[in-house]
Amino acid sequence: MTASDPQAPILVAYSPSKSGRAPVDFGIAASRITGAPLTILTIRHGGPMADRYAGEMDDSIGEDAQAIKHLRLDLQRRHVTADVVERESRTTAGGMKDAIEEIAPAMIVLGASERGAVGAAVLGSTIERVVHEAVCPVAVVPHDYVRPDAGVQIVGAAYVPTDEGREALRTGAALARNGQVRLRAIAVLDPKFVAQQGQGMLSEQHHDVDPGQSDQSQHGMAEQLGLKEALAEVAAGVDAEMDVLYNEPADGLIGASRQVDLLVVGSRAQGPRRAAVFGSVSRKVAEESACPVLILPRGTAGSTDDLVSHVQAAGPS
Repeated sequence: MTASDPQAPILVAYSPSKSGRAPVDFGIAASRITGAPLTILTIRHGGPMADRYAGEMDDSIGEDAQAIKHLRLDLQRRHVTADVVERESRTTAGGMKDAIEEIAPAMIVLGASERGAVGAAVLGSTIERVVHEAVCPVAVVPHDYVRPDAGVQIVGAAYVPTDEGREALRTGAALARNGQVRLRAIAVLDPKFVAQQGQGMLSEQHHDVDPGQSDQSQHGMAEQLGLKEALAEVAAGVDAEMDVLYNEPADGLIGASRQVDLLVVGSRAQGPRRAAVFGSVSRKVAEESACPVLILPRGTAGSTDDLVSHVQAAGPS
């Protein structure tokens, strides 16, 4: 893409009866931090089977139409420019697939269903299918997400010393730079690994060392992981910090999500190239994260460039 090409949009899936406004709120924040235009898509169930039961669906269709009308008015009131699109499809997943192929978005934003009794969100079949087939970053937004008044101010990037981890760090740094916000590079080490490194780290885990020693330990581990070097390569000019945590990977990232406004993670390393794939860690993080989680496709280092290529003219988020 060149500077003269139109920028690919952020595509938000809006389902008034399921995910509510949370994906839209994050879509607005993502549009502001990237400069990408915003497209909000609603899938209305149609086709022969839907028509057969139209009498039973009239109430929900009417309620959704009212919700979309109110959304348009609210966007206008908030001076948010967005293309609100309504499409008909037999299934939400099928309608999303057709729209993605036609629009070719730079990012897809999906809303998780309401959290269950154990506090985890429900990642329905639509999310599973879209995440698996997408060739662009996919953001999963918690059902109860409320966009901070100041928008995205801290971007977290989950780092592991792999191509996927370095791509997450690069993308997080680019977003932070473009939005003029802070980057937090997060590395989570398994406690079993910590135990093998000696009593000093275990003392830190149990808060038996002073803060100065803790900082030295964190920087030492960051250097061993290659985090300091990787951060120096991609975060020039960015207000960046490192956070090395000792926990199970998913639990550590879930905890870290409470301290950032967006968490960038890579796809499962064993997944197909040019696809964003849930692994056990990314799935749990997406289900229980306190903030939106941006999942990057595997094997397409340039797949996130559309998000940031035109943003020089955009202001802070």
